[in-house]
Amino acid sequence: MKHLNAITISIGDELLSGKTVDSNNAFISKQLDLIGIPVIKKIIIGDTAQDIKDSLDWAFTQADVITLTGGLGPTHDDITKSVLCDYFHVGLKLYPDLLENLKDRFARRGFKFSEANTSQAEYPDNAALLDNPFGTAQGMHIKHNGNHLFVMAGVPREMEAVTTEQIIPILSKLTQTSISKIDIHSIGVPESTLYEFSKPVLDKYSDLKIAYLPKQGMVTIRVSYPSKSPHEDQKFKDEIFGRIRNLKPKNIYGRDEEVLPVLIGKLLKKNRATVATAESCTGGLVASLITDISGSSEYFQTGFVTYANETKMSMLGVQEQTLIDHGAVSEETVSEMLSGTLSKSGADYALAISGIAGPTGGTEEKPVGTVFIGVAHSEHQNIKRFQFGTNRILNKEMSAFSALNLLRLLIEETNQ
Repeated sequence: MKHLNAITISIGDELLSGKTVDSNNAFISKQLDLIGIPVIKKIIIGDTAQDIKDSLDWAFTQADVITLTGGLGPTHDDITKSVLCDYFHVGLKLYPDLLENLKDRFARRGFKFSEANTSQAEYPDNAALLDNPFGTAQGMHIKHNGNHLFVMAGVPREMEAVTTEQIIPILSKLTQTSISKIDIHSIGVPESTLYEFSKPVLDKYSDLKIAYLPKQGMVTIRVSYPSKSPHEDQKFKDEIFGRIRNLKPKNIYGRDEEVLPVLIGKLLKKNRATVATAESCTGGLVASLITDISGSSEYFQTGFVTYANETKMSMLGVQEQTLIDHGAVSEETVSEMLSGTLSKSGADYALAISGIAGPTGGTEEKPVGTVFIGVAHSEHQNIKRFQFGTNRILNKEMSAFSALNLLRLLIEETNQ
């Protein structure tokens, strides 16, 4: 066995123009990293034969593993298979079983089978086929001078299935080590601060690869390390997460797939509690994040989007005088939104947000990015003022996640 490295190549003029975001390279890189195969270069090229050939020429001299995605459809601009035949000096091989399956597939869907689709049953005769359960373009594995070339359709769902179900098992048998990882999630802590207080803890361990991944007011610490036994891996993850979390429990909230909406759901179900939301500047984003989680009907009661002052009064019972005296973006207004949400919904917990998302609407006293966020249950309210930036979309997202974190802290506090 040996240490392997990889290069990923994505084909498509739409990727170069920016009309389509190249998510395939990121997914493949993540999967390869988990089995200890680092991606050393990522390449995006257009739908031209020479670009494909030049990229392969270079990649074969640099990497042990090359992935190539895109250009496997039945139309005139899908040239990958013909280019591969020319590159390797081989012909196309027709697979009769695939052809019959294609014809049956078209018939079941009530479509006429076009002869152009016959190409979906033809592949370079030096390629081993990799099953694609979600499409007609099979993946390919071509061995060349000791290197491994994997070719897949560019459709993300199809690429992901071929990668995880076919390519990763093949490569796992060739790698010297596999890699485990843990993602530790934080919110409300700058990346530099998170680095400073977590570094002494992480430095106590050897063979760790650390990455700090910031996004919209949140930072994830990704810790990668050589895998051991499942029991030892789990023990290590519990230990390192516990030590990091104990440093700032108000800000370090979860690990791996336990992002805030998931964690909120777990906490509410564990305590057999429900929540309702009242949102102004976020326009229902918090309710959307909560209900993105399957099974959220067990704990999510309702969501009020009270964007206008009139609806704050009519739907939640906010007093007109409160709005006159303090404004919609104020602690006093959010307090009454919380009370109204609890009484109208009957939920155990309430969450309310009112702010100035921008880029207009700010004042000297309350500039753009000023947001009041509150959470409550029957006996307690907690309302905080946040000052975000000037980007409207980022302000909405940061407000929503900050609100979920305040809700997490309240649920944890009231159920200790």
